[in-house]
Amino acid sequence: MSTTLAPMAAYAADDDIVIGYAAAMTGMYAPYDSVDGAKCEVDRLNDAGGVLGKKLRLEARDMKSDAAVAATAGQELIDLKATAILSPPSDDTSIPIAMLAQPLGIPVLSVASTQAQFPQAAPDNGYLIPYSDNMSAALAAQYAIKKGYKTAVLMITHDVGSYGLMTPEYFGQAFEKLGGKVLKRINYNTGLSDYRAQLAEVEAMNPKPDVIFGGFIVPDGGVFPRQFKSAGVTIPFMGTDGFDDAGILKIAGDAADEITFVTHGFPAEGTTLKEFYADCEKRGYHMQNVFFGLAGEAVLVVKTAIENAGSAEPEKVNAALKEIKNLKGITTSSITYKDRGGIPLKEMSVVHVVNGKFELVESGIPAYIPAP
Repeated sequence: MSTTLAPMAAYAADDDIVIGYAAAMTGMYAPYDSVDGAKCEVDRLNDAGGVLGKKLRLEARDMKSDAAVAATAGQELIDLKATAILSPPSDDTSIPIAMLAQPLGIPVLSVASTQAQFPQAAPDNGYLIPYSDNMSAALAAQYAIKKGYKTAVLMITHDVGSYGLMTPEYFGQAFEKLGGKVLKRINYNTGLSDYRAQLAEVEAMNPKPDVIFGGFIVPDGGVFPRQFKSAGVTIPFMGTDGFDDAGILKIAGDAADEITFVTHGFPAEGTTLKEFYADCEKRGYHMQNVFFGLAGEAVLVVKTAIENAGSAEPEKVNAALKEIKNLKGITTSSITYKDRGGIPLKEMSVVHVVNGKFELVESGIPAYIPAP
């Protein structure tokens, strides 16, 4: 449905430009959202003169990792006449907000969701700030093949939307396309402290897989390798950005070195992300993980669209956002939305745990990407 004839909200010339953020401040998704990252970038941009001669203002609401609360938070931000709304890290919590915002042409950008299902369900005004799961899973598969892994087990969960269901399947498609073989799919539920049933399934396999891949989040991403290693089953675990939280290291303990994952960026020396972290820390913000960088990047994307549109009117900003090409981001060197259906093309980072610390292995874009 086109938004070209949608009703417009009134914007006073002397008002701040409001960016809304329906954030998972609490609940299961809290490690993957960051109001502080967005606030820091707003501060940085305002210190540099703002946008179109106006100050940006971030209005954040806690959606408590709940889809129903997300819709309520989204409506509050719409009522505040937000130019754009940053949304939570899952498709089922971002879609309700985009549906409410669509009649007004307000763009909705998920700060941390990697689920292509969100912009597909909201093609007029839904965007991802990160890469999509099919891209990251494909890069993980490419790296697994490079490491010499020939067989894999996929861990599947229904508890975190398409991230837990489809990310392993994307990995499997790419892994087999590149010459590997998926031996088995094993179901699990998130948030448990005991995965002996899944461990028993793997222990019974002969031969055992070279690698285990899943759409893991905290704390499961740490519990799995710890319990496997405690039982004497030492198999590498791979995933994507659900591993990108320092809490994983403590949870996994000495099994953390079995973890490799694909994520949005890495704060190596000389990178924009490293500079962003350092500047934000000086400003009194605590940067915990790459999702703080993504939150800042979301504000940067909105600011760029406002400037390109020459207006803070949502419909014009939404149209300008669709035309962004080769924008230098905070987590990555280049972001393109043009002709991408709300899913940006971005370089990704492969990270491995070495002696209890995250280390960058390589960066890139996979040669083969399964269809979302």
